[in-house]
Amino acid sequence: MTMTARIKQVVSKNKKRYQDEDFDLDLSYISDNIIAMGFPAEKLEGVFRNHMDDVQKFLEKKHKGHYKIYNLCSERQYDAKKFENRVAHYPFKDHNPPKIDLIKPFCEDVAEWLSKHPANVAVIHCKAGKGRTGVMVCSYLVHSRMFATAGEALSYYSERRTKDLKGVTIPSQRRYVEYYAKLVSTCAEYNPETLVLHSLSLEPVPTFNGGTCSPFFLVWRSDASTMEKLYVSPMLEGRKGNSTSLCFHLTRAVALKGDIKVEVYNKPKMMKKEKMFQFWFNTFFVPPSCNSASGGSSVGRGDAHSHPNGVAGGGAAAPAELRVHNGGEEDMRTLVLCKDDLDKAYKDKTHSKFSKDFKVSLKFVSPSHLCPSGAGGDDPSSDIDGPGSESDTTDDDDWDTQEATHI
Repeated sequence: MTMTARIKQVVSKNKKRYQDEDFDLDLSYISDNIIAMGFPAEKLEGVFRNHMDDVQKFLEKKHKGHYKIYNLCSERQYDAKKFENRVAHYPFKDHNPPKIDLIKPFCEDVAEWLSKHPANVAVIHCKAGKGRTGVMVCSYLVHSRMFATAGEALSYYSERRTKDLKGVTIPSQRRYVEYYAKLVSTCAEYNPETLVLHSLSLEPVPTFNGGTCSPFFLVWRSDASTMEKLYVSPMLEGRKGNSTSLCFHLTRAVALKGDIKVEVYNKPKMMKKEKMFQFWFNTFFVPPSCNSASGGSSVGRGDAHSHPNGVAGGGAAAPAELRVHNGGEEDMRTLVLCKDDLDKAYKDKTHSKFSKDFKVSLKFVSPSHLCPSGAGGDDPSSDIDGPGSESDTTDDDDWDTQEATHI
């Protein structure tokens, strides 16, 4: 084996490669007409990734005139002429799911191309050719009715693309395959509704600062190609020994609609903030008030523990919160995400930071159930960070001026 081949093997990690006497590519046949591969790179990058020239030669030899490329990278493109102008672009960011309304057009595009000729193949790639690629491939497998459930499609993809059965591993990406599978199986028309975030709780308290943590969270909305910051919470300081949960009660209406990203950070005094975990969800799939969901499973509302006075033990006074009409409490919706449903937190296999039964509970209320006074109010974070792009939240941001709520 040449040095270049060894380098390519190391870079491709757990992914299966296509190897014969002519080619050695980070590429796998998911089915006879669906190919997943790594980015077709040029120049020096082509030494350790798929080289553009090698990919061109492979497709011209194996599928001449019958291939179409699907590039999922938001961070890079290339000249479509390199692939006979048969290149479609469905971009979204690495380590994140796509917008839910990007998936159906992609699946319909692939289906249309494959239907034009029995020899046609769809070649799908992102950067590494695993996570983002897997989300869209699995969505198509469900769309085409090759599999009835997201779980079946995800398992099949893992077998075909990887050596260790670790295909799409990021929880939010898997959740969006499940979302699309629900749309397909129910023939539902995607029409997201607006929900107002009422509270967010963590239970039990993560152990980052000597057995506790000082969390705050950010809420983002994915809008077209940009990310809009909707809310920055105050910081809570949990106290070891008397904190079974931490609950943020919002003091102003934060309306959410469609694809939403929540980032939860730990910010000890005199230290930089550290992201504990993040997750994406879509308001269309938040269950009705009589149910709650976690990934693909359901968790009863009674399991979403939240102290009635809005504190984590200790009995301190509750902060002000949004007021709802009589009966509004019963109509609240609850989304419960367990540890394995949270990006980054799911990797804590030894439970050093998060208990094995750790969960995040979000409560929502319909805008129509808010009391008039709940529609306004001061944003406790308004002096810290206003609306902006996602790039505003770097590790160099100054969060030491943030208001701390001691509970």
